Amino acid sequence: MNPIINYNELWRILHQRRRAGGQDWDKRAHSFFKAVSGNNDAEKVIPSLNLTDSDTVLDMGAGTGRIAVPMAKYAAHVTALEPSSGMASCLEKSMEEEGLSNYTLVRKRWEDVKIGQDIPVHDVVFASNSLGFPDLADGLKKLDAAARKAVHILWFAGPQRHPMDPELKKRLGREEERDFGPDYIFIAQVLHDMGIYANVEVHPTRTVHRYENLDEAVAWWEERGDISPEEKPILREFLSEKLNCTVDGHPVMQRNGWRARIWWEKENRAE
Repeated sequence: MNPIINYNELWRILHQRRRAGGQDWDKRAHSFFKAVSGNNDAEKVIPSLNLTDSDTVLDMGAGTGRIAVPMAKYAAHVTALEPSSGMASCLEKSMEEEGLSNYTLVRKRWEDVKIGQDIPVHDVVFASNSLGFPDLADGLKKLDAAARKAVHILWFAGPQRHPMDPELKKRLGREEERDFGPDYIFIAQVLHDMGIYANVEVHPTRTVHRYENLDEAVAWWEERGDISPEEKPILREFLSEKLNCTVDGHPVMQRNGWRARIWWEKENRAE
C-alpha cells in the first residue's frame, strides 16, 4: 500500500532548500567544537545505548567526537564516520587527549559508503543529527544493514533544530515567518513505511553554548539564522544583551529545545 503522504519525497524537497544556504563544516569545526564542549550530552546518551564492553559501534556523522570519544570508553571499538577534515581533526585530537586508540576514523560520506567493503557490520549503529542525505529511505536502509543488534538515532523535534528566539524574530520583523524543518516525524514515518516500527522518545533539552567572544557568537548565529548584512547589527545588539558571561569571561547562552530518540533492535523485528 502506498502511503498517503510521501515523507521521503518531502524530506528530499526540504533537503534541497537547506542545501541552498550551504554549510562549510571544515570552517565551522573549530567554533562548533568550542561552542558545545561544555555540554554533557554523552552522560545522558551513552547509557541509553546499552553498550557492553564487547560491542563494536559505528557513529555515523561523528562530527568533533562529542559522543564518539566518550563512547570509546564503553565499547570494544568505535568506527567514526566523518567526511569533514576539520571535524575529524577535532575528533582525533580529543581521542588522543583521552588516551584512546580503540577507534577507526573513516573519511567518507554515508551516501558513498559500502557496507562490508568500506566498513563492516557493527553491533550498534548510532547517528546524532547527521542524517544530511537527500534520500532518507536509502540512508535509513543502510543504517539498518550496518547494524547487528540495534540502531539509535537522535534528531530534533519541532519546526527547527536551531529555532530563532521569538524576541529576535520580532526585532528582525520576522514574526509572520513560519519555521518548518523535517523533524523526527519524517524519520519515524519513513521507517514505518519500510516496515520498521521504531521506538520513539521525545524529551526537552537544555544546552549551553560557549563562545570565545561576542564576535564569535554573532558569526555562529548569523549563519544559522540566515542573517543578512542589514540584519547583523540587530543580531549583535540582541546577543550583547542576552549573553551571560562565565567566570573566565567567555560569553555563554543557554538554549532550550526538544529532541527525539528513535531506536530499534534487530532481534525484536519480524522479517
